Amino acid sequence: MAKKTIAALKEYFKAGKRPTESQFTDLIDSYIHMDAFNPNAYLPLSGGKMTGVLNLGNTSVTWISRDMSGATTNSNFARYFTKLTGSNGDIDSFGHYGAVTDTGVVSMNWGYIGGTAYNVKNAIRWTSDQRVAIGAGAAVVPTAGYALDVIGSEYVRGDVTIAGNFNTYQGSLTAQHQGINKLRADAVNTIISAASVSGTNGIFLRPAGDTVATNQIIISTNGTQYVDNYNLLFGSQTSTGSSIFHTNISGNVSGYGIWMAHNLQFNGTDFIQPRGSLNSWAFTVNNHKGFSFNRANTSGTNGSVVPLIELAKISSTGVISTLNTGSSDQWNAAYGWGNHSGKYFPVNYTNSVNAASYQSDMLAVPVGTYTGAVSLASTNLPFAQVGGLISFGSSAVSTRLLGARDNSDNLWFQSGDGKGAWRQLATRDWVIAQLGSASTAQRMTTELSEAQIEESIRPIKKEYKIGSGSYLELNDETSFITVTGNQSSDMVCNIKELYGEQEIRIINLSASSLLKLQLQGNQVATVEPMKCMKIYISVDLQMVNLGQSTLEILSEQKI
Repeated sequence: MAKKTIAALKEYFKAGKRPTESQFTDLIDSYIHMDAFNPNAYLPLSGGKMTGVLNLGNTSVTWISRDMSGATTNSNFARYFTKLTGSNGDIDSFGHYGAVTDTGVVSMNWGYIGGTAYNVKNAIRWTSDQRVAIGAGAAVVPTAGYALDVIGSEYVRGDVTIAGNFNTYQGSLTAQHQGINKLRADAVNTIISAASVSGTNGIFLRPAGDTVATNQIIISTNGTQYVDNYNLLFGSQTSTGSSIFHTNISGNVSGYGIWMAHNLQFNGTDFIQPRGSLNSWAFTVNNHKGFSFNRANTSGTNGSVVPLIELAKISSTGVISTLNTGSSDQWNAAYGWGNHSGKYFPVNYTNSVNAASYQSDMLAVPVGTYTGAVSLASTNLPFAQVGGLISFGSSAVSTRLLGARDNSDNLWFQSGDGKGAWRQLATRDWVIAQLGSASTAQRMTTELSEAQIEESIRPIKKEYKIGSGSYLELNDETSFITVTGNQSSDMVCNIKELYGEQEIRIINLSASSLLKLQLQGNQVATVEPMKCMKIYISVDLQMVNLGQSTLEILSEQKI
């Protein structure tokens, strides 16, 4: 007794045959009796509801299949595999969307989970090449080349670990905190932001937070900045602040270079003094200025534009130049004079009795400011006020004496035995004439020529005139210099070197143009139209402005 196929059972009951007992048994064993039938163990082929559990067993050859191989027409299809339905309609579904040919060949556009249909927003969509999209709707498929395509924002409760690159497919890459275009340490303190409230482009490091305008570092097209496009600032700028900045303007005012400064900034055009009550100091390594040390005087107003005064510089050839004490070339020349012992008097002498005599060979004029005589034999001084006297000779021979008053056009001379009257020499010709008749000249083995005397005497006065080019460069050690200018455009007088105990008068005869006074290319003063400025250079090479006075042009007088 066994279960038989339908075909075998039909064979038992053909016309003219007589089924046996065993064949009737096979018929009964091949069908289910109603007493043994459990409707919960079977799926309805059409309609009805399954009330039990569908168990596919534990073998690998049991599954649920949608077989479309029997299709006979070309068509698209959308087939649900499961659907959640309620009295309120379809709630959720799982299915496939694709196409089938008339020979039963199937192609899948996407499979989907979630949503009420294939063409609405689905929780998950996937393609036959295993690309996955989360939150896709309409006809959106997972982007080619990417295993996962998320449409919409993501909320991650744990860490995100990335083994590859972190890229943006389109639009801007933004790391932000709750809709704010910034990367934050917390809800208040910003680490990095991609724009400022002022609209400046760049990346901003904001250790002080979003609402503070100062103390921010900017990375922009100009490079790394602090607060603005030129200056890296340290400390409070209106109190004790310093800065590092770059200048990029050709010329000897700012040049191409990096600057380290105190109380000084650069705005792209001018130097700015943040605190007007303090001097500004700056050092630069510069293509145009070399190694340059600079100062700007107090302006009196915070944030004012200030001109720099170059105090010292080192040129490309290694020469050190200073504002007040000459250059290294001059220092080396002085050092080359040899043994300096006893040849200089770098102190002030006020008493002729205690003054020391200058002996040995005369290689240079002794330095210092003298109000008495530099000679043991000098007892007959021609003046009692502040002045200077140098005696050439010893106490035994005191017949060749010269005296010069400070701040004076006068040269004094004493001849004879040192007890004669002092004479004031007004001109070089007068000096030559007097020397020709002096007893000193009688003891000379060779008579002095006018040319020799002219060469040995330093000029007392000299006058310069600013020409049509409106520019004059002055480098003259003459004691008294007059500079005049009368041009239709602004004029410049540039003093290249300073010489001690020198007086310079700057006369602007123009009724409308300015006459600008420069020291080594840096402007230090301006002479207004129809004004005269008097400048005095002290022994220690300090330039002193003695003030301006108004000019009065008198009519020409015939003598």
